[in-house]
Amino acid sequence: MLGMVSAEELASLDFVLWRRTGKQAAQALGCNQSTISRRLARCLEIFGLTMRRSRNEWEAPYSPLLQMERELHQHCRLLGRHPLRLEACPLAAPLLSQALPEGWIGGCYDHIGVERPMGLLRERVIDAWLCTARHELPLPSRPSDLVLHPLWGHPMTLHAAPGLPLAGERDLTSGDRAPDRPGGWLQRAGDASTMTLNAPAPFGNGALLCHRTLADHPSIQLLLETLRWRLARMAAVRAELERL
Repeated sequence: MLGMVSAEELASLDFVLWRRTGKQAAQALGCNQSTISRRLARCLEIFGLTMRRSRNEWEAPYSPLLQMERELHQHCRLLGRHPLRLEACPLAAPLLSQALPEGWIGGCYDHIGVERPMGLLRERVIDAWLCTARHELPLPSRPSDLVLHPLWGHPMTLHAAPGLPLAGERDLTSGDRAPDRPGGWLQRAGDASTMTLNAPAPFGNGALLCHRTLADHPSIQLLLETLRWRLARMAAVRAELERL
């Protein structure tokens, strides 16, 4: 045991938060759902927390003790005792169609928007996040909060039926979503996690984010080197893909 809870117990909590379900957490951690439930219950009991479900995501209240525990467990991941955790936006999927560098495990790759993955990153549930909308990121809450590694720029197009209200419009942003419809014109964006797997290159304005204290760690640098090498190969046949 590293601190107040074991690595397996904290991972059960974090993977349910990250992967959304006990089934997905069990698959990622190589155990059954009853084991996840038992470890999760003990972890919540130790920290005196109760999880709740909101918009298809599990949430746990902020706890200073839990954050201290996560920092300790993240340090152990950096030492190679457990895999580091990478999340990514759907439009970055072409970069992740091959295996990740040794010592990394991937996530859902289907988060739409920046709020949820940034929360997971700041709380050290995940160790790095590959985003595709770096210009839409909020400013860090603290000067030493996160560091951003710009990687690529690649224009993308939105296809719509001729009769839709936004057909033919330019410079669309998330603010153009229909306010009276869940998700508006982004309501099927979750399909991108499968659609873009066969795309020739990632889209958007891509960057890798991590905590500033991790930025120079060899594992982060290896991940950056791998992503840049893959981008170089893609850019050789796609002139519109800009490497940064």
